Amino acid sequence: MSDPKKTPSSIDPPRPVGAEPMPSRRRLLQGGMAAAPVLMTLASRPVLAATCQSPSGYVSANASNAGRAVACLGHIPSWWADPQNFGQWPAGYKPQSSTRFGGLQGYKPESPPTRFGGPQGVFSISPYNAGTTLLEVVSGQINSGNPTTDKIARLIVATLLNTAAGLVPVLSVAAVKDMWNEFARSGYLTYSPSSGASWNAVELIDYLSTTM
Repeated sequence: MSDPKKTPSSIDPPRPVGAEPMPSRRRLLQGGMAAAPVLMTLASRPVLAATCQSPSGYVSANASNAGRAVACLGHIPSWWADPQNFGQWPAGYKPQSSTRFGGLQGYKPESPPTRFGGPQGVFSISPYNAGTTLLEVVSGQINSGNPTTDKIARLIVATLLNTAAGLVPVLSVAAVKDMWNEFARSGYLTYSPSSGASWNAVELIDYLSTTM
């Protein structure tokens, strides 16, 4: 018969104050420490929304105004291009040929816009022919010969639809149109998000991606 006063061998005996933890306790502590970063990562990871700001806010983002960012629930271009989501297109925009991307094909930055650039669409200026639809652009079915310009055009259409659907509260439909038209007038090179600031094509792509 075992002695009831004897401590089971599976449990570490008490250690003097200040002594190094026993192996079993050390394993427990190490396991808890290893799990903490994982739990913190999961807890801090956004689930459905991206944190976004207006273009000017994005330029001056720092510790003092980081809290001003809001949640954006915008969809990526391929979501809007999916026939299963055509019913989600906001009022005034249809995935059929009736909603065109824009006119003024071949617009030259040094020349002022005129009304004689082909049928007008959502945007004033376009690198595509006048009959090109929003759906053709957002789905990547058409190209201008410049992959970067085409990528921005896809993101701009998605941002337009997201904004019109109320999914991007930091932008207005007019602001999205102005963003594209200013970028186009620069020769598809730059956009100025605020006074004294200028984004190249890659930086514009980075910003638009934060809204979806």
